[in-house]
Amino acid sequence: MHGKFLLNGNIGSPSLLAQRARPWLRAGNGGQPKVLLITAAWGQGEYGEQGIRDALNAAGIESNWSGGFDQNIFNLCAWHVWQDYLARHPRTAAVDAEIRAVQDATRRFYVEKTSFHAQRIRQAARFARDKLGDFEIGRLPMVQTESVQAAAAMSGRDALRRALTRELVHDLTDLVENDRRMMAALAEEDEVVAARTGLRVDSDWLKQQRMLAERILSADVVVLLGGDPDALLNSLRFFDLAPALLETLRRGATIISVSAGSLVLCERMIIYDNYSPDPNRREFRLYDRGLGLISGLQILPHCMDRIHTDDADNLAYLARRFSSHLCVGLNEESFLLVDPAVPRAYSVGSLDGVFVFGADGVKWRYSKGEILNLRR
Repeated sequence: MHGKFLLNGNIGSPSLLAQRARPWLRAGNGGQPKVLLITAAWGQGEYGEQGIRDALNAAGIESNWSGGFDQNIFNLCAWHVWQDYLARHPRTAAVDAEIRAVQDATRRFYVEKTSFHAQRIRQAARFARDKLGDFEIGRLPMVQTESVQAAAAMSGRDALRRALTRELVHDLTDLVENDRRMMAALAEEDEVVAARTGLRVDSDWLKQQRMLAERILSADVVVLLGGDPDALLNSLRFFDLAPALLETLRRGATIISVSAGSLVLCERMIIYDNYSPDPNRREFRLYDRGLGLISGLQILPHCMDRIHTDDADNLAYLARRFSSHLCVGLNEESFLLVDPAVPRAYSVGSLDGVFVFGADGVKWRYSKGEILNLRR
């Protein structure tokens, strides 16, 4: 695998993105790169790519117009291809809509359980600090253990610490298992659409899938923009485009992602619940499976905007809940270059660092040129 990922949190404008990403906007042969834009996260506004095209032109990527189309900077148009396909196949559209409603209900069910556990953990941690003073989630064992201290030698304070530790570890374990079950349920539901409609043997679907895959494979640089992660993920997943993205990476392409684009590249998508009526109950929540192109990393965009990074308990909670991956926070000017062939990841942003959250509640900042330790 010869290509690399350049991941950003939430850069504010196309011009800034093109300027910061300029060193990676190149073709393997040294000529003008072909840049593929994936703007499906914009939904109906998918075709509004003129701003990013102008920014790429200003960064030195020349447009090459032929037959009314730019041959150097072009759009995958995955969202419109998906919607057009569904319009031509109303039965498939009906099944697709039905299963998406089922998945929404599945998420709501699991989010209610998750919120209960998350609030219980936070309340128990606050109670423990009030009673014990020095209690921290980051000091909890990763798995349930029983103290061997004899009851006769145990003070009331020790007994309380042991009881609270047991309950918190148990709740964290339940939370992780709850996440695993939700991912399994969503995967099962996804398979229903293809099974009920014969989607992957339909000649029209195969034609559209081939066309989209060829666009991906023709690119030297792929740019996944932010916006609605649902629209982005669903359009790419409907046409099973993860293998094409992996293949173009293997051939040497650079995949550049921002915000929702960074989210969908991971094995799991974690979003922030902006819309809870109670601001004290807003949580990061597991939303769906991503495309799984990046393994071992859990990207959290909008890092400083949405994570209480000075709260050690909060960081420990996140890192322990998603302990199978390294939790990495990215800001507007954070850039993480991932070389999956090594594997190795570098902080490459000049104006901000990349943040890693440890299970001990410690926040590590990696400045430009520093290498993240990807070994677990």
